Amino acid sequence: MARFLSRGVWLVAVLAIAALVGWHAFGTQPEEQLPAASPSPLPSAAAEPFAPLGADAPLPDGAALTAAVEAAVKGKHGSYAVAVQDVATGETLVDRQAATLGVPASSLKLLTGAAALASFEHGHRFTTSVTVDSEHRLRLVGGGDALLGAGASQPGSVAGHAGLETLAKLTVEALGKLDKLERSYTVLVDTSLFPGPALNPDWTEDLITTNNITEVQTPVINAGRASASYTSAVVRQPGNAALAAFVKALTEQAKAAKLETEFTAGEQTGKDEHASELASVESATLLEQLGYMEAHSDNFMAETFGRLVAVQRGATGSLQHAREQVTAAVKALGVDTAGLSMADTSGLAATNKVTPGTLASLLTHAAASNNADLRELATLLPVSGATGTLAGRLKGEATTGLVRAKTGTLAAVVSLSGYATTADGRLLSFSVMASGVQGALTEARGVADTIAAALLK
Repeated sequence: MARFLSRGVWLVAVLAIAALVGWHAFGTQPEEQLPAASPSPLPSAAAEPFAPLGADAPLPDGAALTAAVEAAVKGKHGSYAVAVQDVATGETLVDRQAATLGVPASSLKLLTGAAALASFEHGHRFTTSVTVDSEHRLRLVGGGDALLGAGASQPGSVAGHAGLETLAKLTVEALGKLDKLERSYTVLVDTSLFPGPALNPDWTEDLITTNNITEVQTPVINAGRASASYTSAVVRQPGNAALAAFVKALTEQAKAAKLETEFTAGEQTGKDEHASELASVESATLLEQLGYMEAHSDNFMAETFGRLVAVQRGATGSLQHAREQVTAAVKALGVDTAGLSMADTSGLAATNKVTPGTLASLLTHAAASNNADLRELATLLPVSGATGTLAGRLKGEATTGLVRAKTGTLAAVVSLSGYATTADGRLLSFSVMASGVQGALTEARGVADTIAAALLK
């Protein structure tokens, strides 16, 4: 599918994937919440180099597209900035205030996803481990897996691919092989991979009370939520929740192994370089986890990936370094980042600033990249009328399966950024950003959908 070979092939492919994957999602409040479904791994096309779709197809008339955009926004509330580019050439076809800085909402996750794909191999996995130190204390060490499960590892799933119950079983087995088994162990949780503030000062308190985000830590279970359902409430200090779940699992596994050993939860702590590893479990692949993030517009995962990008690029996993390194990674791709200001890496902050021109340019660069992993960005986006936050949008014979895009909504802004294929077979990237639409969010989404649909003609 990363080849974008033809409009018809793309439609058949995305509908088949929609049927098999069944991913439904919700985005940043107040984006619509959709029924839960079990995610499955995305197929990878990273090994397939491709030429941008439609290089030989007729180039759309920019003036006609601009007129269609103007017709869509006429008389509507708020302000609209729009950029449309031809992927094959990088030529800008629509520039309606495309260089105007605005709040992107969850469209910002495109930058984080691209930075992650550019920084890691798509098959990379994140490790959660357990160590024992010289004072016979155990440490649950976070390695960046936000989708760690509380139960047994589920190799066929993305969420819960690695589980604390399995890690506890492996730990108890390793303890049983030590020269001396202690009667009791204090269990600490090493959250040091992400130092500094766990909450962004640019986030308002209502983002936590509406279950959009919590403290960004690792290790965590269920992406910082109370259960495996991605619509469940967030928990405060999720590192402590992971520790409690692990201690419970250790106690149960020790009892099953008939070991008279007690485990007591301690506190959050730093890394002990001299501790010895006892056991570990690995996450689903980076590509699979990114697919989950984009489909569910998961803010916690986006913040986690921002920090992981920073660590991978040689910085610390702090909030500040996450913002800096994601920006640097995107700029290194050749994208014009003029004016880009990242307050976070999820799009929750109303202080994020980016232009639709930057978002469209990023999408163009990703689709035409020589980096096979970066080309996967398109495969992660919701499909019109089929999956994710676009499952209920752009439905109909003329639009279903023909748009892949990231949605975004905050209290007064709406965004839609992605790809559309013209009837002649030309692949276009686009970004629509609406501001000042408080009280008219449904109307703004309709305008964005109308513009996307116009690109298909």
